[in-house]
Amino acid sequence: MSGEEDKMMDIYKKIEREKALIQAANLMRQQTNNDQVRSKLDNQMREGKRNLEFFEEKLKELQLRQSMGSMSMGSGSSSSRPRGARHDSDGPPIPPKDASGMATSGGEPQYSQLGGTDLMPPRGPFAQPGPGSTPKARPNFTKLDLIKYDTPYLGPRIQLMLSQIQFKLNVEEQYLKGVEKMVQLYQMEGDKKSRADAAARKGESRQKITLLKQALKRYEELHVDVDSADHADDDSINMPNLRKPLSGQLSIRVIAVKDVDHAPTSRFSRTPDTFVGIKVEDQVMARTRPTKNDRWEAEYHILDVDKANEIELTVYDKPGEIALPIGLLWVRISDIAEELRRKRIEAEINNSGWVSADRMGTSANPQQQQQQQQQQSQPQFGPPPTSPGYQNPQPTYPPPQPQAPHPGQSIEGWFNLEPTGQIQLSLNFIKQTNNLQKFDAGLGRKGAVRQRKEEVHDIYGHKFVQRQFYNIMRCAFCGDFLKYSAGMQCEDCKYTCHTKCYASVVTKCISKSNAETDPDEEKINHRIPHRFQTFSNLTAN
Repeated sequence: MSGEEDKMMDIYKKIEREKALIQAANLMRQQTNNDQVRSKLDNQMREGKRNLEFFEEKLKELQLRQSMGSMSMGSGSSSSRPRGARHDSDGPPIPPKDASGMATSGGEPQYSQLGGTDLMPPRGPFAQPGPGSTPKARPNFTKLDLIKYDTPYLGPRIQLMLSQIQFKLNVEEQYLKGVEKMVQLYQMEGDKKSRADAAARKGESRQKITLLKQALKRYEELHVDVDSADHADDDSINMPNLRKPLSGQLSIRVIAVKDVDHAPTSRFSRTPDTFVGIKVEDQVMARTRPTKNDRWEAEYHILDVDKANEIELTVYDKPGEIALPIGLLWVRISDIAEELRRKRIEAEINNSGWVSADRMGTSANPQQQQQQQQQQSQPQFGPPPTSPGYQNPQPTYPPPQPQAPHPGQSIEGWFNLEPTGQIQLSLNFIKQTNNLQKFDAGLGRKGAVRQRKEEVHDIYGHKFVQRQFYNIMRCAFCGDFLKYSAGMQCEDCKYTCHTKCYASVVTKCISKSNAETDPDEEKINHRIPHRFQTFSNLTAN
């Protein structure tokens, strides 16, 4: 049990640390009158109390597991000894006999009295649940619930964010290496505009790496390596590419942010402008207007997404010329669609008047239930329908409730930002289903895919056409790099040069002969076709 004890000591240390942080934040709050600082300290104390409850719950689970293990070991060792043999170190003494005479004169209880009554076997070494207690139900949460700020499922959220932030950190580090190479290349070329753009992206990437490392460190401190029910079957944790991309119309409304760590400014400078950038599959699709009070009015954005998996919301502060990211949030589009589907089904069930069995049992009055049972148990005798005194009793049903029209539902709430803060969003997604291809059972031939005819420039046998290059290319005429990834290339010999240099090329295409490049050149005689005739030779030659 040394491993369990080490885990318990680790949790003890984390509990003491959280208590010290809460106490320090409380003392600091009493010594300041700044509303912004007090709000930040209140948020730290609130998060500290939530972390403290999480650690105490994990500690109770470990203590219960340890006690259960010791009891099972004790029962196993006692069963291996002969009957009647007992030592003082076997645990708590045997409880005294009760007044009902549980033991017989022989000193051993009868089999019918082992479990109390009704010939039941003896109970296990665990406490009997109370009469009003219910078994602990499995937590029912969605993947979108884990990224909300006030989620009660802290254990699954820690596991999700640990894997997600580690993956994002690895991707951002690779992106930073590529941006650094681009900065060096633009510096060699002397392109100031492109170099400034690459330098800005380099600074933003470094700031994102700093934020991701802070968030990863915070979740690593909260993580407790205990095997429990928190290990949910979440495909976004184990298999992030299981969900296929979706297409449709995504509606995002940014309402407010709070408890974020704004970029530091000087004492006499203004509050930095704050705005939110929205990316879909690493492409900037929209951004909000800058604000100074962390709130936005009527900030709606409708985005058309095509086969997208994830959206990224980044909160920026602009204290100077360069905007710095201060908060990150990632939302999977499939999670939004699943949450909207659940809300739509719940609304349909509520409007239909259907009530589950557990709600009916708990909400109904016991007297009403008894009256209903009596009415159902009483046999209804009466005259036959053809008798003259028969009256048809009309059953009384509750009047049907009119169903309200189904409005366009949306998901609104406070979502957690990394590493600190929260953002209030309203999300909606309409899946695109009108472009589904119909099943064609015929064998009709489809038309061939034809390449678009491009403008061809014939110079000394070369057939130059404009091409877009995605690798670093060098001009074969002047020797410089192709800056904007576009140039001219011969279709036959693949001669590549700048758009401005192809007209000055004087070399001939190596894939053609001189006769093909110069039609005026005199053709030699061996190219004349032969005219064979029949001939009979009767001589010695």
